[in-house]
Amino acid sequence: MVSSVCMAQYSSHQLYQAYLVGDMQVWGRYLEQGQWERMTKEEQHRYLNYEYGYLAYSIAKDANGAKTMLQQFEEHLQEARKTIDESEYYAYMSGLYSYKLSLEKIRILKYAPAIFENIKLAMKKGQNNPFVLAMQGNVEFYNPMGSKEKALAYFEQAEQLYLQTQRYEKWNLRTVQMHIIQCLDKMGRKQEAINQCKQYLEEEPKCVIFNKLLQSINNN
Repeated sequence: MVSSVCMAQYSSHQLYQAYLVGDMQVWGRYLEQGQWERMTKEEQHRYLNYEYGYLAYSIAKDANGAKTMLQQFEEHLQEARKTIDESEYYAYMSGLYSYKLSLEKIRILKYAPAIFENIKLAMKKGQNNPFVLAMQGNVEFYNPMGSKEKALAYFEQAEQLYLQTQRYEKWNLRTVQMHIIQCLDKMGRKQEAINQCKQYLEEEPKCVIFNKLLQSINNN
């Protein structure tokens, strides 16, 4: 099948290596060439995860183009609702509304409640799911009224659970670790943030995100 060929061309290892060096164009090509309707359920689940991750990059680079991608992600998420973990569905929904809010801040009264409602449902159904915990951490971290201390606790829980399983794409773990460093830094725990960053760099020396964070923290 065409979809299987496309998936084989972009292995999890290849996509992870692209993430480490900041070559998100590889993710873009993977998403452009994927044929959703011809994918297996497992391929669709992986595709959703990369759509979600790529959207953050896309919104920062091209907000107008990201709107089309966001609409496609929402359609795919609804189509996959019956086959993905229920807690992850609601976590994705929370992330979806967070993306919508970042593109249309004027509609905060509509999107903010949806963010909180969906993450609450996700936590109720999957409080030991690392993806859900990471999303709850995101909600705390990016909410102006949120708690960096609570966010850090969620990210640390998610990290430990990610380290215990190979079910998830590895970029999810590294993004959680990025947030751990950022939480420590924003909480005024600069040396801990530096030490944590150095520890992660021992595991992945070429990770662009960790290298940039270390440089930024050292310069502040």
